[in-house]
Amino acid sequence: MNAIDIHFHIVPFPFLEALRAGELRPAVEVETQRDRDALIFHAPPDIVVEPEISVRPHQYDERTLLAALDTRRLDAAAVSPPPELLLYWASPELGERIAQIMNDGMAQLARTHPDRFLPLATLPMQDPHRALHELERAITDLGLRGIVLCTHVCGRDLDDARYEPVFAAASRLEAPIFLHPQNAGDISRIKDFHLWNVIGFPLETTIAATRLIVSGLFERYPALSVVLAHAGGYSPYQFGRLDHAYRVQPAAFAGLPKPPSAYLGNIYCDSLTHDVKTLRFLIDRVGADHVVLGTDYPFAMQCQTPVDAVEALSLPPTQHTAVLGGTLSRLLHL
Repeated sequence: MNAIDIHFHIVPFPFLEALRAGELRPAVEVETQRDRDALIFHAPPDIVVEPEISVRPHQYDERTLLAALDTRRLDAAAVSPPPELLLYWASPELGERIAQIMNDGMAQLARTHPDRFLPLATLPMQDPHRALHELERAITDLGLRGIVLCTHVCGRDLDDARYEPVFAAASRLEAPIFLHPQNAGDISRIKDFHLWNVIGFPLETTIAATRLIVSGLFERYPALSVVLAHAGGYSPYQFGRLDHAYRVQPAAFAGLPKPPSAYLGNIYCDSLTHDVKTLRFLIDRVGADHVVLGTDYPFAMQCQTPVDAVEALSLPPTQHTAVLGGTLSRLLHL
């Protein structure tokens, strides 16, 4: 495979069928319209829900998805649902059912098109025990290629001790984690101008990735691989500041034996910068073997020419191959 995308959102059709049948009604209902299925979420009042969410045919129709790969010059994509459908705020029982339906649908799609769709597993993180069980099932029984996680679980950070067994299992199973942001808490200052997405998402990724590093997670699980969406948020551009804080505020990093940048080997970033100069800096900073393609299909903030963006850099052949798909081929065990 030559070009593989890590950041390609789909909705398996069996999940849409479950929505339409009312199976997920305690958390989300659907209003089927002419060109879409509009979602009505029943989230707790303290949960941030993205506005005007719908499921459209280009997210589940197989011919449309294959055409989207072709027009973007992608040989394959590591597909995952959009973050608003991870639904960590649903009850543990319903959360487990949601993950099962999603993962079974992803596995079905992969069986139909094994060379094009490389699914990532969804987990019911609201119940770590159930998440651990579903992780084992998805990777071992269904053959999914990795995991997608949100940057928080209903506002609780991923470095919380209750989630460590999930990361331990991912490390043991050599399952890479695609970390996708979702807003949490008070977003009143970024509610306007689409800033909840434009700067809110990269900030979420930065917070989550930094906490995973400084909490010592990668020290304890050196084989763990985490891919950050949207070019790593702001993380790659502030590692100097983070390392400086490690030196001048040692008490704050008492449990970390090495500077934060020493754990960059565990971190990968997608290429979604929307800017050639920024993409070149990202590759220089984290290494060409730690940058992978990302499009953010099918949303407005996507990049429709991911391969062209890399080709514009005129990288040496080995680096070019790594970014386009060589690194993901290794992470996904292709």
